[in-house]
Amino acid sequence: MPASASKEESSDLSISDDIQALSFESAMAALEAETQRLESGQLSLAESLAAYQKGAALLRHAQNLLQAVQEEIEVIDEQGRRTMSRADFISDHGR
Repeated sequence: MPASASKEESSDLSISDDIQALSFESAMAALEAETQRLESGQLSLAESLAAYQKGAALLRHAQNLLQAVQEEIEVIDEQGRRTMSRADFISDHGR
């Protein structure tokens, strides 16, 4: 494997690691920035492909974060249904 190919692969891995470290809000901001770069029409074909790939990875990461939160909410909701009856809720809130 040529040294340049190895360098490109490690660059791809660091982008992935960088994306994994982003919060949902940061990932969405980065996705917006990549979208604007693509829409500018100023990128070469190779740069456009790289921006598209990065945007796709950012979108997948944001979707995964949203899915994790949704699953956590479902667990909390299910636990609430098991541990708290409607009567408990009403008496706790003075209604």
